[in-house]
Amino acid sequence: MQFDIVSANQAEMALESEDFFRSFDICRSCLKKTPGDALLYIIMARTICRSPTVVDSWKEITEITASFQDFNRQNHVQTFSVWQALSFINSCLITNHFSQNSDPLVEFLKQTGRRITEGKVKLLILTCVWKRHELSRLFFSYYNRLRRKLSAVIDIQIIAVGSEGKISQSICEEHDAHYIEYPNQPLSDKWQAGLDYARSFDFDALVVLGSDDFICENTFRFYSKEISNGALFLGFQDCYLHDFSTQKTIYWKGYGASNEQQSQPHRVGEAIGLGRVLRRELLEFMDFDLWRGMDANKSLDGIMKNKIIKKTGFLPVKPAHGFDLRLNDGNYVLGMLSFRLKDLGLFGIDVKVSDNVTAFEKYMTSTSVYDDVTLECANNGRLDFLNDL
Repeated sequence: MQFDIVSANQAEMALESEDFFRSFDICRSCLKKTPGDALLYIIMARTICRSPTVVDSWKEITEITASFQDFNRQNHVQTFSVWQALSFINSCLITNHFSQNSDPLVEFLKQTGRRITEGKVKLLILTCVWKRHELSRLFFSYYNRLRRKLSAVIDIQIIAVGSEGKISQSICEEHDAHYIEYPNQPLSDKWQAGLDYARSFDFDALVVLGSDDFICENTFRFYSKEISNGALFLGFQDCYLHDFSTQKTIYWKGYGASNEQQSQPHRVGEAIGLGRVLRRELLEFMDFDLWRGMDANKSLDGIMKNKIIKKTGFLPVKPAHGFDLRLNDGNYVLGMLSFRLKDLGLFGIDVKVSDNVTAFEKYMTSTSVYDDVTLECANNGRLDFLNDL
C-alpha cells in the first residue's frame, strides 16, 4: 500500500482548518498520480463529507475511484480499511445519479411500485440443483421446516432448476419445490431459466441461494423487515463455510480482507452470492435479466452485479449509505446494501461436499481472511441440521 505522507499531511491540515477546496484539490491531484494511495482516498472522502460543494465533477470522482480499485486489484492490496470511505463515495455517486430529473428507475417505481402486505412478505427462493442428492434433500427439507414455522408472518416458495430428469425432479417436488428442467451448462443459462420462470409467480422479493446454502430463521425475518422498509437489493459480505469431509467450519470475512489475490480487494464491500435478495420491482425494471446471454460457468455473482450497475446506477454501500427515495405510494432504498451476518447475529453457511463451483480451500488463502470456528459451531448446535446428511 503506497502513501504520500507529505501530501496527506497537507490535505489533513487543510481539512482541519476548513480549507476544504485546498484539501480536496491536494487529494484529487495526488490520486491521479498515485491512484492506490488509501490514506489520500480516505481524506478525500472525509473532505467531501464535510463540504460536498468541493466536487465540480462527479464523473471525475468515478474515474478516481475506478483507478483506485483497479490499482488494488493489480497489486493485491488489503482494502478492508477503506470500505467506510468507499461506501460513502459510492453513496455520493448514487445520490448524484438519482438526483437527476426523470431517471428511468425512479419513473418506473412511480408507475409500478407495489405495496407489500404488512406483516406478510412473500419471498421466493431461487436455487439450482446438480447431483449431490443427499445435500439437495437436506436443503429442501430444511427450508420446508422453516417455511412452515414462518408461515404466519412470511410466505416462502421455492423454485428449483434441475438437470437430471426424473431424479432431480422427484427430489425437488417431493419437498414441494416448483421444478423446471434445464441443461446444467452453461450455468448462467440455467440460473436465468429459473429467473424467467419466476416471472409468473406472485412474490415481493427473490432470495438467491445455492443448493448448498443454509440461512437461519432470523435471516428471513431480517429480509422481511428490510424489504418492507423499501430495500431493492441487499446481501451479505461475510459467511460461514463447512467442509463435510474434514468437518471443519470457518468464518469468511469477505472480499478485501487480505493482500492475497483470491481476496479480490477491488470487490471490498460487495455482497457475496449466498442470500442476495432482489425486490420484485428491481427485477421487473431489469426485465428479469441477471444472466441472460452470458454463456458462463463461473463468476455469476459478478455478472449479476455488473448488469445491475449498468442498468440502474446502483453501487455497493453500507446500509446507512443507501439513497432514500420517497414517493407518494411508498419509500425505497436504492443501492446494493451490504450487511454483515456477524454484526447482525445472523447465520448463513455454505456446506461443501463435492462438485462445488468454488472449492473450500479457496476461502482459506490467508489467516487474515477467515477464522476457524469449528469448535464454536459444534458447541452452539448451529450445525445440528447436518446430522441428517
